Amino acid sequence: MNRALIQKGIGSALILSGLVLLVLKVSSISDSHQTWDSWASPENGTMWFIGVLVLELVFLASRFILGYFVYLSKNMRPWLIYPLAVLTAVSGLSGIVLVAAVLVLRFWQGGVHTSKT
Repeated sequence: MNRALIQKGIGSALILSGLVLLVLKVSSISDSHQTWDSWASPENGTMWFIGVLVLELVFLASRFILGYFVYLSKNMRPWLIYPLAVLTAVSGLSGIVLVAAVLVLRFWQGGVHTSKT
């Protein structure tokens, strides 16, 4: 298969999975807030919820950014791709699978980025 086509497919999968996760997170925000309030002490529940919400937004942003760079075949330095890959992989099983695909694509023989890492 064509490397550019595979790269666009992986980039699209990252972006689309980010959109699906964003929709799922937004739709369950009220339930999540109630769960955090009941789990934590009454004065700390909101702060825990905000912290977890910010963490989830960081995971989603890393997925979108990684997908954008992979889709457009942008050259990424190691100081950018590896932290994004770790954040995306930590976000869940789909993140692990997609990051593995990104790393295989990055080290694929004949790839543009093979000698730069």
